[in-house]
Amino acid sequence: MNRIINNSLSNSLCFCTRLFILLIILFSGHCVSGEHTPSFAAFGEISFSEGVTEESVPIRPVLEYEPGTIKICAVFPFMNMEDGMPVEIEWLYNDEWFYSTDEEWDEGEEGITHRSISWENDRELDPGIYTLRLFINGQLARSADVEVLAPSGEETQKPARNLEDLIDPDLMRAWEILAYADNDLLNDLAMLVPDYGIELRLTDDMTSNGQYVYVSGKKEPGKVYISWDFSEKTCWEDVSATIAHELTHAVQHLTSDEGKFGCTVEREYEAYMAKFYALMETGRTDILIDSWSGVYNPRTGKIWKNELWKALKEAYASCPEY
Repeated sequence: MNRIINNSLSNSLCFCTRLFILLIILFSGHCVSGEHTPSFAAFGEISFSEGVTEESVPIRPVLEYEPGTIKICAVFPFMNMEDGMPVEIEWLYNDEWFYSTDEEWDEGEEGITHRSISWENDRELDPGIYTLRLFINGQLARSADVEVLAPSGEETQKPARNLEDLIDPDLMRAWEILAYADNDLLNDLAMLVPDYGIELRLTDDMTSNGQYVYVSGKKEPGKVYISWDFSEKTCWEDVSATIAHELTHAVQHLTSDEGKFGCTVEREYEAYMAKFYALMETGRTDILIDSWSGVYNPRTGKIWKNELWKALKEAYASCPEY
């Protein structure tokens, strides 16, 4: 008999220098709530993806799911929560009850988390509209719909692109670190380059270490620029981590509603986590210890995700949380 599995795990485009973020992380105390932050317990906007990491970073964000999907992953921020609060996670299918769980909240006051749903035996999800509804203390706090498409019978072929035409020769090694890492998120970010035609270029005309540049209002692939000066002063792993950060902004742009796209704490959280994954996967935890000790636990090899959220909320105070 098939059973539904609902996985429950606890647990952007402003550009600031590493020094600024480091100072915030090391010396900031409690975060100061901005004008966008509600004073009541709440969940932020729900986004969907094909997969998700332990730290609630989406892998392959989607606006809709392709036919044959076996799992729906939902990522959402939370704020002003209290451990022990009753929370209900409810899924609907075509406006009919599909699955639900009652939980006692245990993920802290603020941060980001995720939930997912699938059949126990990896059966394909039926085409239709799936709705996630989040309740706090019995009150509906947030909901969102996503569609699993029905088969169309037509297959679209992706255009073949030459990596040598897209990637600066001096950045190829940094891209390959992502492409061959033992990490699904990093692999997916690397494949954005040939899949979408995103260019990776070195430049002298930039004060930051890296930047994703795109044309506002158009779903064009854009370019990731890396500073020559930065690339010459640091190691390959650090350059690769910076590319992962900027490619995260690229996928956010390409898979978002253009009218809502801009700087958010959630988008910066995803980008910095991609950077940290790259450093951890390449064994450069020394960089994390030296520069990000406020959010990295060397004993467990994990990122304190809620501490990172708080630090970024302070650093990007002018940006909404989601």
